[in-house]
Amino acid sequence: MTRRAAWLLAVALGGCAATPIAPPSAEMPDPVALRQWTASGRLALAAHNQGGSGSFTWEQRQDVTTLVIRGPLGSGSLRVVGHGESLLIEDGEGGSLDSDRAREELRQRLGADLPWSHLRYWMLGVPSPAEPGSVAASPEPPVRVIEQSGWRIGYDSLVPAGGAWLPGRFTATRGDVRLKVIVDDWGVPAAGGLGP
Repeated sequence: MTRRAAWLLAVALGGCAATPIAPPSAEMPDPVALRQWTASGRLALAAHNQGGSGSFTWEQRQDVTTLVIRGPLGSGSLRVVGHGESLLIEDGEGGSLDSDRAREELRQRLGADLPWSHLRYWMLGVPSPAEPGSVAASPEPPVRVIEQSGWRIGYDSLVPAGGAWLPGRFTATRGDVRLKVIVDDWGVPAAGGLGP
């Protein structure tokens, strides 16, 4: 092996190490214990021959979700606040809508009706406790697959954070709706906050 080939191999392996893939037995977080966390990254949504992408920041505080989307997908800036089944959206111009009007506005802006109450759990790589769901693991991507509420969530990579494995990249699909999420940064408490 030439010195150049060895260098190229080292670079390639280094690139692979930057996106770890968890073993099938990877311990996932307990959403009952992990109730405060943040995540930031990028997302893309395609639905009904339309699509867009943007960046996001997610803040989970107990049962309150605050998701800020920036870029073409959010048409500038869009702040979504969810608590259980209630939903509030605020745009970059100071307008706000709640309840059914908020859901309809999100449907219009994003081109799809997303399962907002399930997303906080799917972000952690676990099914929502609100409805039955199945989980399968594999040594090859997708390393974890959740089937729930007619959605298939395939996790291409999991990354170690706070004593557990959390999603690095996943895609949620239902019919012709496809949501792709890449998490660049996780903010989670120390391992003690993740349950057993």
